[in-house]
Amino acid sequence: MGRLAICVLSCLGGIAAQNVPFRVQTKVVQVPVSVTDKNGRNLDGLTAHDFTVLDNGAPQEVTADDFSTGLSPISLALAIQTSGISTPALTKIRRIGSMIQPLIIGQGGEAAIVTFDSEVKWLQDFTSDEDKIWDAVKNLKPAWAGQARMLEAIAAVADRMRQRQGRKVLLLISESRDRGSAIGFPKAMEAAERQGIEVFGAHYSAYGTSLIANPRDLPDEPPRPTSGDPEDWPESPPGVNFLAMIAELARLGKTKPLQVLTRATGASDYTFRKERGIENAIEKLGEEVHSQYILSFPQRNSAGGTHQIEVSVLNHTDLRIRSRRTYWVDLNSEAQ
Repeated sequence: MGRLAICVLSCLGGIAAQNVPFRVQTKVVQVPVSVTDKNGRNLDGLTAHDFTVLDNGAPQEVTADDFSTGLSPISLALAIQTSGISTPALTKIRRIGSMIQPLIIGQGGEAAIVTFDSEVKWLQDFTSDEDKIWDAVKNLKPAWAGQARMLEAIAAVADRMRQRQGRKVLLLISESRDRGSAIGFPKAMEAAERQGIEVFGAHYSAYGTSLIANPRDLPDEPPRPTSGDPEDWPESPPGVNFLAMIAELARLGKTKPLQVLTRATGASDYTFRKERGIENAIEKLGEEVHSQYILSFPQRNSAGGTHQIEVSVLNHTDLRIRSRRTYWVDLNSEAQ
């Protein structure tokens, strides 16, 4: 009987082992979506059933997450141009540090502060500490360098966000074009695309802000560098330079990477000249981020590379819908 009992138990154990379900982790694609009416007002009350989402033309089974539940905490990278030409704008930007936590990231999110001129520098890594965020922003210092390596900053942010969970948001406060990055726009675009980052912009004209700047609001001039490439040194202290303004007008014919990135990732680009303008941009950004629908669907198409996303609302043709237009499938990692 002892041998029989052992045999029965062994057989039952084998059967139980065979019935253990085999679990496969499904990769999920998250798509923040902004929906506004013809007057630009956010449209509330939609459900997952109201949306149609196509992945490379194929309809997807969509679910909708509620941001207020905390399921999608925000990781916000604030990338700020600090080249010498940005000095007048920085006097306005320094005053928005206290707005980041209450208006954008909320209690469950984190923010990081990175600056870019001839270098990309991390002033503050991701933190939920409001005081640390505020201190990093209010202590921004202009550099003497004439460069503003926006594309390199985007790539650096994408790399830093690689392991972060939840929603990934980048706010670029800068001019609308790059000045001197060693990488091209396609590489920066792919970096943001791979990490599923929404790229928002708050841009300004460096010379426009110089023309209206109050001299009393300008910070002390930074010390002139004694090393480095002299080509990166400005000819004179930051201010109005009419020869440079002519060169700037010629530069306006180039592609504006900031606008392209915001459109491709379904985000917005705001413009400002005065202090109230940058404050309005932060307020609008916070409102938009917290009113978005967070759609998600399981990635069933195994094809690697770039996937095209199309989002529409059933029975509505008069709405403006903004969402990321692509996502990247890396067959060696999870979809973003």
